[in-house]
Amino acid sequence: MKKEDKRWLVLSAAALVLALCIFAGSFILFFNRSKNSSGLVPAQITARIISEMNYSDLVEVSPTQLSKHYDIPDGVIADSSLYMSKTSDSAAELACFQLTDSSKYDQLQSAISNHINSKAAGFKTLNPTQYNALKNAEITRAEKYVLVSVGSNSAADAKLFHEIVK
Repeated sequence: MKKEDKRWLVLSAAALVLALCIFAGSFILFFNRSKNSSGLVPAQITARIISEMNYSDLVEVSPTQLSKHYDIPDGVIADSSLYMSKTSDSAAELACFQLTDSSKYDQLQSAISNHINSKAAGFKTLNPTQYNALKNAEITRAEKYVLVSVGSNSAADAKLFHEIVK
């Protein structure tokens, strides 16, 4: 084989390997992008649950006020939506969190449990019905989203949540 033929063979093989790498990289990027981008944000999820369940006693809490209710470590959530009862005599609450990474779920779950327990302590002697609602709060996860529902329809909220996230 001539020296020139060997160069073309090496160059062709290198071009083929490069093309395969580009194709494989593109495939992986496309697969991960479509897997991670459901197009939903927590505000859409809570708004749909509130609309379909006909809740009128909840008011949206500003995202800047989230830290007054939940002590979530930095880097655990990418986005959130929180609704709480309009009145102080009700423990009703609907919150949706979007995790930055699924490995952060345990940290978020701990923050949610602390919030629920703290809120329950305030209702324990004042309002046993609301205390029980807090003790029966639904905390459910689907993909990168976590829903917290406190109220009389918590199980129905969780079911609807899973239908929305599908």
